Amino acid sequence: MKSKIKNQKSKIKIIHRLNDHDDRRFADELTDATERIASLANLRSRRQILKTGAAAFAAALLAPVLGNLLQRNARADTAVKTGKFVFPRLKFSVMDETHDIWNTGPIGDANLRKHLRDLTNINASEEPKTVRLSDFDDMCQNPFVFMTSEGHFRLPENEEKNLREFLERGGFIHADDCIFPSIKHQIIPSDITDGMIRPRAKIGTPDDVDRFFRDYCCMINRLFPESPMRKVPLDHEIFHIYFDFPKGCPHMQGVDHGMWAQFEPGTGRLRTVATPGDLHCGWMCQYFGPANDMQAIKMGINIIIYFLSH
Repeated sequence: MKSKIKNQKSKIKIIHRLNDHDDRRFADELTDATERIASLANLRSRRQILKTGAAAFAAALLAPVLGNLLQRNARADTAVKTGKFVFPRLKFSVMDETHDIWNTGPIGDANLRKHLRDLTNINASEEPKTVRLSDFDDMCQNPFVFMTSEGHFRLPENEEKNLREFLERGGFIHADDCIFPSIKHQIIPSDITDGMIRPRAKIGTPDDVDRFFRDYCCMINRLFPESPMRKVPLDHEIFHIYFDFPKGCPHMQGVDHGMWAQFEPGTGRLRTVATPGDLHCGWMCQYFGPANDMQAIKMGINIIIYFLSH
């Protein structure tokens, strides 16, 4: 791995913005961060464990510096370029025979990738990518994955094992609820009152409409009983790391539970986030109007930048 990192280090291309006349300090930081890529070769960091190589090291280590260097309204084509970020969709076993399952709406992913390139300096791949939860080696090549569905699901034992190990080794999952059809274009207040997400007493009832979100959170609670899913507070950096969301996660439709996450014991790092408000449908830019769609896109970007900087 050390030799690979050294080889990759020499290939990293740094392109400064055309108007960077007084940013020598940031340029020095970029050089220092690049050097740290090689020095970390012998550490069992989460990027190494997940076998992502030097490009992922560069994207993660340079992201905080680049965030200072690049103004939010700067054009991406005049910004610093880093290692390529891939946004994969997770393929997993579903239970409900609903229309929108794990592979729904790929145009949403494409739109988010485009805006990630346009609104930040992140060198996001434009290519679609599918990662199979049943193939752990496949997952280990992609430390960030996105998953969505609208119905109930229960993973087979091997997929649950892979998901737990993926998160324990430093992987990150963004799980977004593709809203169940009976409440499309509606926003319903949350019925969670005690800070704990539990399975509903009965499935298929009129209130059983947050199926994917609830199943995902309950699964994480079962896999990590010592650190179950908790609601993310409004002052958490994920809501302010790049774009500012003082009211928390935007909600397009469905049951407004707010963003929930599993916090890594000891560090407090978010290992997975669950969004109940169908951000993905917002990324599709077809249903909620330009202003709401852009809010969903910006929240998706915040989640990615949080991952890259942690």
